[in-house]
Amino acid sequence: MKLTVDDKLYDVDVEPEMPLLWVLRDELGITGPKYGCGIAQCGACTVHIDGMPARACSIPAGEVKGKITTIEGLGQPGALHPVQSAWIEHQVAQCGYCQSGQIMSRHPFGAGVSARRGA
Repeated sequence: MKLTVDDKLYDVDVEPEMPLLWVLRDELGITGPKYGCGIAQCGACTVHIDGMPARACSIPAGEVKGKITTIEGLGQPGALHPVQSAWIEHQVAQCGYCQSGQIMSRHPFGAGVSARRGA
């Protein structure tokens, strides 16, 4: 199956029902999205699919139809995304484990935007 992640096209050989989180972490080595609860509640695994937050732990990779953006693709050192810059400026980080998911959940900026569970 083909997946576009952080503006790169990948061809992955996985079962379609494998959760997107495990494809990102185990197959592609993208470790920003984290495993937290496994039931799409905590947000540690949040990525964007076509610009909308989605919980990667509960989405089968075979159902993804769109461009995936992870925290690694949101901004780069020296060119951080405004939400990442604000995170640093306001010293938001605590232990750091789930902060990538928190940033990705907040990124769309729009009031009333909530994470979706499916692709």
